[in-house]
Amino acid sequence: MKKIIPKLALALAPIVLYLAVFVAFEPNNYFGLRATGSDNSPISRIRAFEKDPHDSIILGDSRMAHFDMDLVDEVSGTQWSNLAYGGASLEESIDEFYYVYEQHPEIQRVLMSISFYTLNANYRTANRMATVKTQLANPVAYISNLEYNINTLTVIGDKLRGLPDAEETAEHTPEDYLPNGQRKDLVAYAAILYQNCAKAGTLPMVEGYSSTQSIVEAMDAGELDGEALAAAMESCTVEDSKYAINEAGLERLLELVEFCRENNVELTLLVPPMDDSLYRYVCEPLGIDDAMRGALDTIRASGARVLDYEWTEMPHWDDTAYFDGFHLDTRHGLPQFTQELFTRVMED
Repeated sequence: MKKIIPKLALALAPIVLYLAVFVAFEPNNYFGLRATGSDNSPISRIRAFEKDPHDSIILGDSRMAHFDMDLVDEVSGTQWSNLAYGGASLEESIDEFYYVYEQHPEIQRVLMSISFYTLNANYRTANRMATVKTQLANPVAYISNLEYNINTLTVIGDKLRGLPDAEETAEHTPEDYLPNGQRKDLVAYAAILYQNCAKAGTLPMVEGYSSTQSIVEAMDAGELDGEALAAAMESCTVEDSKYAINEAGLERLLELVEFCRENNVELTLLVPPMDDSLYRYVCEPLGIDDAMRGALDTIRASGARVLDYEWTEMPHWDDTAYFDGFHLDTRHGLPQFTQELFTRVMED
């Protein structure tokens, strides 16, 4: 026995060491070792809420995830928990609400985003919240997740290279614009959205490009005519569209409206602003504007409070207010919007 124990300890040492490294650097702050709650994932946001819950919460995707929470609290006069995270679907946000409400039924106020993109029946049809709930309840399920282990190695590599956290802000120069005055990355971003909004083959000139950056690089290299791409999108029609409202998600949203009403939870549905390029190149050619107005009429008919910056109160800010077509620049657009939004949210 005396010989076995040292051998066993030696055999287990690499596992213990790896677990220690994983706990220290895992990407979602699962174990609460980091003071910040800025990690942008469902697990990190829910863990932060569990550690320090507030009665006012924010739900939605990446367009809601980057608020300066000190500014939010200052403008609104109350403390908020931000539970929004990148890539959240409509139904994931709804399930997230019910999950945290069950833990903290003192929730009084909810600000939740919806948009033509999250109401799209072709967007994120798989709901990840069941898996997330299992991992939140079971550390072994979390630690054994291959994706999180790979992400941990990425975090370690970034720290060793001294890479700062990415911020969605940019300073634009004349080289960023096409001769027609459109920002190259906004045209490219619109083209990427066609993957989920238009039929296959609608934009053959960008087939094979998987990101905004790759399209912009092709423009800069002279391999892709940005103005021709913009014109091709403007010439699309409703016949090219595969956009459809997620009726099941819409029904669940109406159920959430009723749940909040019955439980005295103040729910505000925010339809965030987007750059004019998305109206011009995506929504109007593909008939998304008409589909969304019908969906919003249904939502308003339920008695829900809707702040609609996407269709009825379009701000038409300068394009520098946007980091890309959907996301406000965290320095040049989001602070101003935060001031306006949370002043309105607290009205009445």
